[in-house]
Amino acid sequence: MLNDAFPGGDLISEESRGNMLAEYAALRNEITTFLSLQVQFMNWSVVLGAAIAGLFFKNPSFELVALFPLPFLIFGLLYAEAAARIFRVANYIEIKLRPKLIYPADEPSLEWESFIRKKWELDPVLSMGDKWVRLAIFLVPSLVPIIWLMWNGPQSHHRRLVGSLFTLEFILFSSSYGCG
Repeated sequence: MLNDAFPGGDLISEESRGNMLAEYAALRNEITTFLSLQVQFMNWSVVLGAAIAGLFFKNPSFELVALFPLPFLIFGLLYAEAAARIFRVANYIEIKLRPKLIYPADEPSLEWESFIRKKWELDPVLSMGDKWVRLAIFLVPSLVPIIWLMWNGPQSHHRRLVGSLFTLEFILFSSSYGCG
């Protein structure tokens, strides 16, 4: 039985509507899963960073200082990937799925994605806060040892390691601002 039309003039059946609502629920669940993963990535980077720092204070070595940024860099990249996936799913919901589900409804519905995209008074504060949290958790702890390594002048056989760490740091910095 056909009951509604969506843009383009095609009709949508109750079965199709039910399938789209199930897809919508699954996609919202996927976003929630990726948000949980982001929190886990932050937690694990702090835990591993603390463990490596503890090892360094117990037995200081150049290798441990060089190893210290890696958990932050790896989990920072994973965090950025999860943010990109959240953005893709949210974009699909807003642009493709929502118009088919609400047309020609008289009342607005399924507006969460639209609501969070609107400019509202706290947006600049929250956006800046989010970026500072990412800087504080992923970039600062990984940048400090790299600066320390450069300041203390790595041996000639350590120059590639320090260069690689700077490259990874740049990738993390670029991706964290490109995805969020």
